This record gives sequence, C-alpha cells and structure tokens, in this order.
Amino acid sequence: VKLPKLFEREADLVVEYEGEIYHLELQSTDDPKMGLRMLYYHLLILENYGKIPHQAVVYVGKKPLKKMSSIVKTNSLRFEYRLIDLNKVDCSLLLTSNEPSDWILSILCKMEKEDKTLKELLRKFLTLPRSKRDKYLNLLLHIARLRPKRLNILHREVEKMPITIDIEKDPLFLKGVEKGLEKAKKEDVINLYKELKLPPEQIAKILKVSVDKVRKWIKEFESEK
Repeated sequence: VKLPKLFEREADLVVEYEGEIYHLELQSTDDPKMGLRMLYYHLLILENYGKIPHQAVVYVGKKPLKKMSSIVKTNSLRFEYRLIDLNKVDCSLLLTSNEPSDWILSILCKMEKEDKTLKELLRKFLTLPRSKRDKYLNLLLHIARLRPKRLNILHREVEKMPITIDIEKDPLFLKGVEKGLEKAKKEDVINLYKELKLPPEQIAKILKVSVDKVRKWIKEFESEK
C-alpha cells in the first residue's frame, strides 16, 4: 500500500519551560480531525525533542463544540490532550486579572449578562494610561470580530464613553470600509503577535490577511529585535 505524502505542519506555539515541552493550538472551527492533528504534533515533538509534550487546544470559535474530541481511540491506542472551550470559561476569571491582555481574551468567554459585563470590561480600560488604553482597545475590537454580537455592543458603548480612538487607524470604526494601508495592517499584526502571542494562522483569520504575509511581517519584527 502506497501511503499519501505527508505534508509538514507548523504548530501554533511550542515552548520549553523548566525542562518540559508545552504545545498550544488555537482553533476557531469545530474540526473533527483535531485529535489526529494533535497526535501528529505529539509524535513530531517526541521525535525531535525526545520528550512527551504537554498539549492543549483552546477553542475560540462561537459555535458550540460538537465534533471535536480531546481523545483519539483505536483498538491499540489511546491518546488524549487538553481541550479548553472558551465559551465555557467564566469571563470573570480573566476580568479580575491585572493584565490587560487577559481582559481582551475575556471577550471570547462565557458571559451571563453581556451588556453589563462588556460595560465593566470597557471601564477597566479607562484605568490605563492613554497610550496603553488606545492600543489595547484596538486589540480588543480586533479580537471581538470572533463574536460579532459583542462587537456591536462594544462599538455602541465606546461611542458613549469618554474614549477617543483614532478611527483612521481602526477599520472597525469605519463600519467595514477597509483603508488597505499596509503600514497600519502590519502594526495590527505585530500587536496581536506581541501582546497576545497569537499564532500567524489565527492573526490571519482575525485581520483577513494572508498567512504568508503575516509570517513575513513577524519574521521582520523578530529580526529587528
């Protein structure tokens, strides 16, 4: 039997910390083959580093998980990884953090009262210095594209609050009219990569930029360090 050619896959994030290997994937779609992908990564990491990795998938999609499983089972094998569905994570766990990057991720988590919680979220950004506040608010609005209903609420509430954001730098405030400025788009890519540690594939989906271009800009950013 001739097996099909195996194509190289690039993991979202693989790091070594205190002698242990950690592998994280961000997933926005309910992929029934995710378990097989994680098993594939598991074997690649084991082969290359000689260590069993700690693996997790963080699901950031809006639709309920139905097809994706954290377990792969056959007659002779059982493989398991950690699957975290942000839709089931209480957003208060992130809102009580002191890190603005955690506040941003809370937009993807479980909210009992969306309007009230989103107002609370925006008020937290008012405590930041102007320069940081504007930067993190723009990042929040980009991530909120994964939750369109919440994005609309944020947009409405921001207009009511004493917050000034340069709409020429934020396409979300142009109501869908894309300026197509390479420089501004590149800055958005670098901010999502630097502040939230998002992988190229996820950044490309959020900002609607090609993965190749995202990787190119990240490579340029890393080389300039």
